[in-house]
Amino acid sequence: MIFYFSGTGNSEGIARIVAEHLGEKVRNIIGAHPEEYVFTDEEYLGFVFPVYAWTAPEVMLDFAKKIHPGAAYTFAIATFSNVAGMALQHFSDILPLKSGFGIVMPDNYPVTERVLDTPESSMAKLASAQVRLDEVIERIRRKEEGFDVKMGDDAWDNTYVKAKMFNQLFRKTKPYYVTEACIGCGMCARVCPANAITMQEKKPVWVKEDCYLCMACLNRCPVEAIQYGEHSMGRPRYVFKGFSPENYK
Repeated sequence: MIFYFSGTGNSEGIARIVAEHLGEKVRNIIGAHPEEYVFTDEEYLGFVFPVYAWTAPEVMLDFAKKIHPGAAYTFAIATFSNVAGMALQHFSDILPLKSGFGIVMPDNYPVTERVLDTPESSMAKLASAQVRLDEVIERIRRKEEGFDVKMGDDAWDNTYVKAKMFNQLFRKTKPYYVTEACIGCGMCARVCPANAITMQEKKPVWVKEDCYLCMACLNRCPVEAIQYGEHSMGRPRYVFKGFSPENYK
């Protein structure tokens, strides 16, 4: 079984490809009940998730705390745009992993001062990620052990100290707003895994103080009407549509 959490499709896309190659089922953790699953020593038990502030999303960590892996071969794949810190090792503190791998993917977080990716760099990352994914799948198939991920500088401090501050202080919905371009389609409310959005008078309203800050609403809006803070206006949006550049034209 391959479990995933995904905001704009990077982790979902990889989870589905891995599951297909391994002959395993794939499941979104949103709405899943971890205590209902039982695993044998012949099974793969995988987790695919994006790295948020050098750690796995809190919702994925909470899911991992409740699942019973049995003797299954456990692994995780972390997707990230720059470095992952010790996200895989931290995850393994909660649910012991046999192996963990990092895959660099295009950035989906156009809300900071610095632009991490352009459309051109995103395509370059996707090309490299496809090669990397093929390698990772073969290593999982062989049931290798150990971690292979780009951690970056100050990895321990980033994951075990700074990530806590991110979850406590920076996952706020208040900076979200919607422009006059909104067509009232309700896409944002449908894709929000935190159920933080409701439609009122055909406009999205954020009804929770905190969300996962996965950027699904912002990136999946068909008319780019959703903004966050002062930096997102005019920035490229990104949703995973496969590895072929033709899908992004």
